[in-house]
This record gives sequence, structure tokens and C-alpha cells, in this order.
Amino acid sequence: MINVRQSVISLLFIIIIGHVSFSVLAQDNKRVLKIGIVDIEFVTRQSLMAKDIARQIDIKRREFMSEIKEAETSLRGADEELQKKRILLSPEAFNDEARKFRVKTTNLRKKVQDRNKELSQLRSVANRAMEKAIATALSKITKVNGYNLVFRYSPQVILVRPNFLDISKPVLTQLNKDSPVYDVSNIKLKDGK
Repeated sequence: MINVRQSVISLLFIIIIGHVSFSVLAQDNKRVLKIGIVDIEFVTRQSLMAKDIARQIDIKRREFMSEIKEAETSLRGADEELQKKRILLSPEAFNDEARKFRVKTTNLRKKVQDRNKELSQLRSVANRAMEKAIATALSKITKVNGYNLVFRYSPQVILVRPNFLDISKPVLTQLNKDSPVYDVSNIKLKDGK
């Protein structure tokens, strides 16, 4: 029942705003309402900035993975050595070596967690910068073209999206012009990293 109600409301909304510009009487003045719909997900997926951010974060992720693999290889070698020494060492000496090995293993796990946290922070900060850049580009497009009502496209809310209301491509063009790249290396991570 709710879906039918939402569908009817959405359909009525589209019919009402079907004409991009229509007159609204307010305080005895005629005002023109210019409406646009922007698909933020499309703009984000297609933007040069998002692709640049993804490329840089992937490079960081590969560097981290390489670093972790190197440490894992070192730990495997240390484990093999420890197993060989088991016969040669006294129980106390072996327990001491095993404890040192466990400390190294724990440190590696912590390092993996730290690296994952760093990647997450990089993505988060870069995504916020991306959102700000999109908002700036959208603001410029709305001012230049005189839009005074812009909706964010969401398939759950706007069931039918007339192409003549879609301003996603101009926003994307403006975003690519203003912010084609973003330098992830300048991001200051929490915890001083």
C-alpha cells in the first residue's frame, strides 16, 4: 500500500513539474521555477577526480600489501627456524623464543589493522573532498543556469526522471573542469600518521 502511495505521489510530482519553467504567483509577482535533477552517483562514478582518488588509493593499498607480504614471509621463515630449534633448545629457551615469535605475530596483526585504518581514513577524507567539489560544481551550474530547485536523484524517491530535467552531465563537466585531480598524499591522518 505504501509503495502504491509513493508511486502515485511520485507520478503526480513529475506531472506537476513536467514543464521545466512555469509561473508561480507569489505576493503579486510572477516567479519562474526552474527545476533540475542531479544524479550524484553518476557524477561521482564518471568524474576524473574520483578516478584519480581510486587510482592513488589503489597504489597505497598495493604498497601496504607488499609491506605486509614481506613481513609475513619473514615470519614464516622465523617460524620454520623456531621449529628446527625446538629439538636443540632447552624448554625454557624454546618458550622464550616462542614468546618472541608471538610478539612479532601480534605486531604484524596490529600493523595490518593500522594499515587498514589508514586506507579507510584516506578514503573517508578523499570522499569528503569529493562531496565538497561536487557541491561547488553543482552550485556553479545552478547559479549560471538559474536553477532555483534541484533534486538529488534517488530511484526510491524519483521514479521517473525526465531527461530534460537532468543536469548531471553539466555538473560532471564543471567538476572535471574545476577538480580533475586530488592529491591523496597531502591527507593528514589521525594518530600522526
